[in-house]
Amino acid sequence: MATPPLLTPEQIAQIDEDEGPVVVAVSAFFIAISTATIVLRFLARLARRMKLGLDDWLSFGGLIFVVLYCTTCIISVPYGMGRHIWAADRTQAWKIIQVGLYNAFVYIFAHWFIKMSILALYTRVFTLNVRWFKSAVYIIILYTTGWAIGAFFATLFQCFPPALFWEQYNPALNPRPKGSCHVHNASLVIFSSALNTAGDIMVFALPIAILFRLQLKRTQKVGLVLLFATGALAIIAGIIRLKSSLSAVALNADVTRVTANIYLWTAVETAVGLLCGSLPVIGPLFGLIRDKVVSYISNSSLGTLSIAGKSFRWNPASSGIPGSTTNSGGSKPTTNYELQPSAGQGILRTDEYWLDSYPRAEENSLENDRISARRTKLGNPV
Repeated sequence: MATPPLLTPEQIAQIDEDEGPVVVAVSAFFIAISTATIVLRFLARLARRMKLGLDDWLSFGGLIFVVLYCTTCIISVPYGMGRHIWAADRTQAWKIIQVGLYNAFVYIFAHWFIKMSILALYTRVFTLNVRWFKSAVYIIILYTTGWAIGAFFATLFQCFPPALFWEQYNPALNPRPKGSCHVHNASLVIFSSALNTAGDIMVFALPIAILFRLQLKRTQKVGLVLLFATGALAIIAGIIRLKSSLSAVALNADVTRVTANIYLWTAVETAVGLLCGSLPVIGPLFGLIRDKVVSYISNSSLGTLSIAGKSFRWNPASSGIPGSTTNSGGSKPTTNYELQPSAGQGILRTDEYWLDSYPRAEENSLENDRISARRTKLGNPV
C-alpha cells in the first residue's frame, strides 16, 4: 500500500493501526450475551409457570435491535471503520457514514424497547398504590417516548433528501447530489446521547427509593438495591459514549477511528442495559437450578423411600433413632422425609421400608398410618 502524501512521521507510524477487529469481537460477544440473556429470561418465566408479560416481549424487541446494531458495526469494518482517517480508503469512507445513519435509528429503537421493558417490569414487580411511584413511571415513559420520536425525526430530516447525508461524501457521484443539511450530525448525536443518558439515570434510580420501604431484612434490601444498581454500568457506558461523541466533533478529528469507539460503547450501553433489565427475572431461575441440584445430591447420597408412588426422605424430626417407628402425623399425606446424620452418629441408610395401616378416624386421614424402617449403619461416625 502506497503511503498517502503529506503525512507526518507520527501518522506514518500509526498507519497500520486498526480497531476493526476489536469492534468485530466486542459486537459478536454482545450478540451472544444479549441472546443468552433473553433466552434465560423466557426460561425463567416458563420454569416458574408464569405467563410472559409485556415486559418480556419488550425485552425481546430490545434484543432484536441490539443484535441489529452490533451486526451493522461489524458490516462497517471492511469500509475502514476503526482505521485512522488518513489510512482509510477515501472512496469507501462514505459507506461508513451511510451505515452510521442506519445505526442511529437502530440505537433509538433499541433504547426505547429496553427502557419500556424495564418500566413495564417495575409495574409488575412493585405496587402502584404508591402514588408518586406510579406518576414517576408514567412521566419517564412519556419522557423516553418523546425522546425517541424527537430523535428519530431529527435524525431522518437532518439532511433533505435524507440520502444526501451520505451521498455528499461519495466521490464517485457526478454530478454532485443536490439538497441541503440543516442539522450538524455531531451536535445532534451529542444532544440525543445526553438526553438518553438522563433517561437511563431516571430509569435505574427510580426503584432504589421504594426498595428501602419494603418490609424485608436489611440484607435482602441491600441485595435488591445492588441488583437494580447494576444499571449504573449502562449509565457509565453512555457517558463514555458521549465523551467519544465530543471527540468526534473536534477540529480535524480522526473520524473513522473515533467512530469505532462510539460504536463500541454504544454496543456496551445497549447490551448491558438489556442484561440489567433482565437480571431480576433471571435471578430466580438460578435459585430453582440450585434447589434441583441440592435435592438431587441429597436423594442420591441419602436414599429415597418410595411408597405408592410417593417419595420420602428422612430428617431428624421424623426419623428418631435407628429401628424406631415414625408416625406421619396430620390428616394430609407428607411426601418428603430427609435422612440426615446427627452429630456423633454414623451415616444411616434405610434397607427396608413398609407401611403399617391401622383403622382411620376419617376416610381420608393418614394419621394412623405408620412408616416402619430397619436401618444399617454405614461408614464412620460424623
